[in-house]
Amino acid sequence: MTDFADAYYKASRDFSGIMGSLESAEFVNDVQVAIDAALEALMKEADRRTNVDVDYVKGHIAEVWHAETLKVSAVAKGNDDIWANVVGNNKTGQDINYGNSETASFAELKYYKTAEDNARQLGNPDYANSQKIVPTDQLEGVIADSQKQATRNQDIRPEVAAAYQDTADTVNDRIEVDGIMSRPLSENDAKSIASDFKCDGEIDPDTYGLNTESFIEWSDIFRESGSAALNAAAFSVAMTAAPHVYRIVAQYMQSGQLDVRLIPEGAGKVLSSSSGAGLRGGLAAVITGSCKAGLLGQSLKGISPTAVGIATAMALNSIENSWRYAQGQITGKELAFHSSRDAVALMTGGVGALLGQMIIPVPVLGALLGNLVGSTLGAIGVSYANNKVLGICVESGWTFWGLVDQSYDVPEEVLRESGFDLFAHQVFRLEQLNITRFNTQSYQATGLGFTVLRRGVISFNTVGYQQ
Repeated sequence: MTDFADAYYKASRDFSGIMGSLESAEFVNDVQVAIDAALEALMKEADRRTNVDVDYVKGHIAEVWHAETLKVSAVAKGNDDIWANVVGNNKTGQDINYGNSETASFAELKYYKTAEDNARQLGNPDYANSQKIVPTDQLEGVIADSQKQATRNQDIRPEVAAAYQDTADTVNDRIEVDGIMSRPLSENDAKSIASDFKCDGEIDPDTYGLNTESFIEWSDIFRESGSAALNAAAFSVAMTAAPHVYRIVAQYMQSGQLDVRLIPEGAGKVLSSSSGAGLRGGLAAVITGSCKAGLLGQSLKGISPTAVGIATAMALNSIENSWRYAQGQITGKELAFHSSRDAVALMTGGVGALLGQMIIPVPVLGALLGNLVGSTLGAIGVSYANNKVLGICVESGWTFWGLVDQSYDVPEEVLRESGFDLFAHQVFRLEQLNITRFNTQSYQATGLGFTVLRRGVISFNTVGYQQ
């Protein structure tokens, strides 16, 4: 395999870490955009009622709150089918209209000072077909008082008793669609929000839980990381299979016959690459999502997704190389070389991803192209530099701080090819030799033949003699 091909395959696998990080960061950003939209809607509602007392404004704030936080929760749960809006037409029982693509419902909100006042207001039979919403701190009180009034009026006013019983059975502190709910809001918080807008023109989102860590849960992170892992694996399959498909098609076009031997070779590499890519993408997505969402603390919310992707790929590559070394598949010098090459390739790939995203502002695509170019060039550059260093070591005997072995022993196979007769000596006994006389004989030398040896790379980072 050429240096370029090897670098290309590693880049297509290692980019999955960056890809998973970017996908997870985009999910968190979508939730933040929904939160910003909720804050904007609350501010507009408060601005419309600047000259109105906060005890009146709090009810309208609560309507916007439940409609907007339902939409934020839907984004956090990955459901784009849910909608909600404040009706604003003052029709009975129609404060909020909400639902999904198949259903639509109305909600009626009451945010009076006491649970008894809210129970009495919701006892209106005209609200029977609406979801009744009250402050979260008054929910139990509204249920208890409604049940009390239903029992009290059961015999004397059955229709009133039925309305109160409906309140006791259905009242809630949030609206819900397909298991996705708005955020509960107490009467005091609704009034405080209205007061903050009235005094300062804005609110502190963290004070009222309007932040990513309040809406995104660990289950959401794992769901998105699973999706990121599948996407990373699919991407790696496409990138790894492309050269093999091209090779098979080119060979068929040239010879007119399909070489079936090429198919298992490509399939094995595709499966190996995709499994590693899925692991890198999923793990990087979990780390990035949890950090960006604030689940691991405020200090990590500004972490770079690209940096997380690079660090994840680097860590997993180091584990893989260390495992191969422990199994005796590679030497210590090969471990050092692979680790340094991966580090350089990942760093140049990260820089390439940032530049690519700036040049091509299309989500993921720009980073993909930039990373492939950067990491491939980085890996090739390391291999090229390594060859140059080995050339210097061949001529000078330099060991490059111990990373290159300098062997001055001529291998036996080289000696045999050079014409030398070799023997393997064993233990032998000495015997005395008595010479009484001897005769000398002359000989005629016809010539001496020999092969010149030269130094070169005879194995991985090992310099010795070769023909």
